[in-house]
Amino acid sequence: MSHPKKAALFPLFFLLAVVGFFIQATQPQEIKKKRRVDIENADLYTYDASIIANAQRLIGNVRFRHNQALMFCDSAYSYNESNRFDAFGNVHIIQGDTLHLYGDKMYYNGDTRLAKFVYHVKMVDKSITLTTDSMDFDLSTNIGYYNHGGKIVDTTNVLTSVIGRYYSNDNMLFFKDSVVLTNKDFVLHADTLKYNSETERAFIVGPTTIKGTKKDGVLYSERGWYDTRKNLAELYKASRITNKTQVLEGDTLFYDRASGNGRGKHRVTLSDSTNRVLIKGRVGVYNENTKIAFVTDSALFIQYSKKDTMYMHADTLFTRPDTANIKGKDSADVKGKDSADVKGKDAKYFMAFRKVRFFKPDLQGQCDSLSYRMKDSTLLMFYDPVLWSKENQMTAEKIQFVSKIPDPSIARLENNAFLVMSEDSVKFNQISGKIIVGQIFKNKLRVADVSGNAQTLYYLKDKNHYSGMNRLLSSKIKLHLTENHIDSIRFYPKPEGKTTPMKELKPEDTVLEGFRWRPEERPLNQNDLFPLSEERKKNAGPEKKPASKKQF
Repeated sequence: MSHPKKAALFPLFFLLAVVGFFIQATQPQEIKKKRRVDIENADLYTYDASIIANAQRLIGNVRFRHNQALMFCDSAYSYNESNRFDAFGNVHIIQGDTLHLYGDKMYYNGDTRLAKFVYHVKMVDKSITLTTDSMDFDLSTNIGYYNHGGKIVDTTNVLTSVIGRYYSNDNMLFFKDSVVLTNKDFVLHADTLKYNSETERAFIVGPTTIKGTKKDGVLYSERGWYDTRKNLAELYKASRITNKTQVLEGDTLFYDRASGNGRGKHRVTLSDSTNRVLIKGRVGVYNENTKIAFVTDSALFIQYSKKDTMYMHADTLFTRPDTANIKGKDSADVKGKDSADVKGKDAKYFMAFRKVRFFKPDLQGQCDSLSYRMKDSTLLMFYDPVLWSKENQMTAEKIQFVSKIPDPSIARLENNAFLVMSEDSVKFNQISGKIIVGQIFKNKLRVADVSGNAQTLYYLKDKNHYSGMNRLLSSKIKLHLTENHIDSIRFYPKPEGKTTPMKELKPEDTVLEGFRWRPEERPLNQNDLFPLSEERKKNAGPEKKPASKKQF
């Protein structure tokens, strides 16, 4: 007969065994992997409770194994009850196929798999070598930490920082505080940086400066990436490329150090502090080798000076260093002191293409293409150019304007040259010829030399009374003017022409061939440089016609 208590205990033992198996089978994989650290070798095993209680001392060729990690040292204390040990002298951990950790001393916890290294710490993994004085390494996640300064060397770069994190499984490093990345081509300084050790790409996550070792170019950004192998960069926040006096800024910048090309997108600004120039647009390109740059898409050129500021819009704005020698024939045969505020090798040559319009308080203009030499303030305009100065309008196939300080500034009109001086809204004094060279004092035309089929048409005025109109023709004409009125006129040779009394004037008598008055196209201010709005076109009305007989 069986004992009743024993019979009752059997189902309970069976139930406990099943529950225990279920718990073991369903517990997290991380907990199941926890196991004791195995001591595989030591030349000497000792125990001295007076030195360290509950610890076994291992001396000589000590080797431990825990999960996939193999650990070596000269001596160690093994704490059996807490599954941890302290290692001393030539400490070396091998984790997997590529990861090696070295140090003078290590404290290891088998339950957490956390190794704390101190003194002469080195980590070698794949292509990188990390050195520091102290580091924690989590063998369960393959993540290493240092907080008191470290150095990482790979095939291309040397990185140093106060704080560092290494994620071995992802080939990623995170640096914080006094970060320096040194490459043969540049040096990077940052407060925070991410780095992929496999691709050798640096990810910018805070204020970062990258300065070339062979070039003057400096990059700054607060977000983006830099490929240290290919020397390519994409920058997304507060980004700029600086080279001596020029700076390229944009919402997004692309940079190729090998070619020297920098390219900006959206809200691009190219600034030149030496020449006091800003060029804005939505797309910009700058080459730090050639110093050539262009900006397009809503492009706007601004040049500041002591006297006033020039604003210019075109489809494309282009600038390069000015290497040309300034000769008399290149500056409208004008001799004298250069008027620009900036001279020498830093002067730039500037060009604008398509739908060019510019505004200064004393001068406005438009054309299809334009060049501007900053060294001597020489402006060349092509393809239907128009210049407006006060009440004067100048047109020709080509216009050259040289701003001089001190006066006079020079306007040279070549081929089909035409100068219109407004008396009022319906009366216009006119000069035409093959070439007109005008001298401008204090923004007013004072002298005009006309050559090649030179013609003049101007009103005769005595105080506030108009008596008639003179129409004269000669090979060459020289005029002196005051407030748009002709003071004196000389002809070479004697002119042909006539004077018509006001009461006998017909509309066709009031204009020279080629006359066209274009005030509706004139920029009103710096905000009026972009293509005319439909409202402005509508308000401009039809082109002004010459005076009729009833208007005199």
